[in-house]
Amino acid sequence: MKFIYAVFFGLLLWSCSSKKEAPAIQWDFQRVEREMASVKSDAEMSAVLTKYPEITVGYFGATTENTPFLAQDLYRLYANPALRKFYDQSQEASFFGGDSLEIELKTAFTKIQQEFPGVKTPKIRTVFSGFGGVGGGEYTAQNLVVSDSLIIVGLDFFMGSRGLYKAPNVYEYQMRRLEPKALVAQVILQYSAFLIKQTENDASLLSDMIWYGKGYVFTKTILPSVPDSLIFGYSQQEIAETNAFQKEVWEHFIDRKLLFSSDKNVKAKYLDDRPKTTEVGPACPGSIGRWLGWRIVDSYWKQKPKTTLAKILTDPEANRLFLDSGYRGEADKK
Repeated sequence: MKFIYAVFFGLLLWSCSSKKEAPAIQWDFQRVEREMASVKSDAEMSAVLTKYPEITVGYFGATTENTPFLAQDLYRLYANPALRKFYDQSQEASFFGGDSLEIELKTAFTKIQQEFPGVKTPKIRTVFSGFGGVGGGEYTAQNLVVSDSLIIVGLDFFMGSRGLYKAPNVYEYQMRRLEPKALVAQVILQYSAFLIKQTENDASLLSDMIWYGKGYVFTKTILPSVPDSLIFGYSQQEIAETNAFQKEVWEHFIDRKLLFSSDKNVKAKYLDDRPKTTEVGPACPGSIGRWLGWRIVDSYWKQKPKTTLAKILTDPEANRLFLDSGYRGEADKK
């Protein structure tokens, strides 16, 4: 009987140890805007900036000598009732209150570590600056600063359509990518650039399309529950119509021999952030070449389901991937 229990206990231990455990990651996440909002003087704000030099230099573009002046401007900004109300809104549960943002990002980067063992997780900082409303335009501010070692998120830029204020120079068609629920997806999408490899001397439109397509496949794999509208920035109607008419979109690219064009103006028409790709049709959403790149890479993975995500992203041969994908404008079979 003891032998039977010993065997059973050994099998139980083996079963538990054989399960794929989530890798431990070096996690460094700081809500810097909360520290800024709690200061009581210029000196305390300066201390926060000194504590996070990556914010001072990497986000605001200030020098060490300018840090005291930046601190003064930020302290006065947070004391402004209008900005303070905007900031307080950002800390509500339906925006970025609590710790849900940290949990979502940590979950995403843990999954990235599983797919790319050994990759270093970047430090992440969040800030809130009223769209850079400090120093009379002397300092910089943007929605995201992303590198392979540091990510800085301007939360005020991701308040979306319900925010008290809208980010300047943002058009309606761009707003979907700046909704609070789109933040994590946009971080992961931009971070994918540091994992993708392409042949450096291939300047074709096809190569660029597949580069973007790899980023979308990566993002959708890491964040499978995020709606396409928050990743691509297309409305639900645009997604439905683009899926329905992708054969016509594909034929446009083929008939005009666009895939192997290296003309910068041609590539800009099909890849740049625009409200519509009018060259295809008045209702065709912008940057349709990026979307088509996703369709190619996604089709490739369906053809070769045993291929790892890392292999897809790091295979530099865009033309071979295209040929192996078999994609010719067909919609997925239902």
